[in-house]
Amino acid sequence: MLKSRIWKGGALMILAGVFAAGCADGGMMGGGGLSAQRKLMRAQNKTWKAIKKAAKAGDHKAAGKAAKELYNQAGKIAKTFKKKDTSGRAKAAIWKNMKGFDAKAKAFAISVAVFSMNSSKSKAVVAKSMKNIGKNCGGCHKAFRGPKKKKKMKS
Repeated sequence: MLKSRIWKGGALMILAGVFAAGCADGGMMGGGGLSAQRKLMRAQNKTWKAIKKAAKAGDHKAAGKAAKELYNQAGKIAKTFKKKDTSGRAKAAIWKNMKGFDAKAKAFAISVAVFSMNSSKSKAVVAKSMKNIGKNCGGCHKAFRGPKKKKKMKS
């Protein structure tokens, strides 16, 4: 129990640092708008796939490194979605309920931080931690992402 609280406390400290850095950094994904949103979400998808691949192969070092990258990306979610743009799959609910959106983004970042700091090589522990990341990532998708837009077929 104590070990769990230490991990969570460490994750929260790291989270605070990443969010502070994300607010100060106007880098690649700092401007908001649809292109920045897509760029961030695609980068997260690519990083998540790398984590799953490394974890499946039992390469905990590579999985942890990729998780740290995903954690840094997760810290940029709220800032990237500050500018309202619903021309993509983002629902207007994001901007109507920005506090809820921010809370879900933070929960996702915390679950990634906990995974990245996990030193266990137990497959069960890794699987549970990855399931938690997926749950928190998907929680945002269900509430704030619309369906894929169908591409028009050329006649």
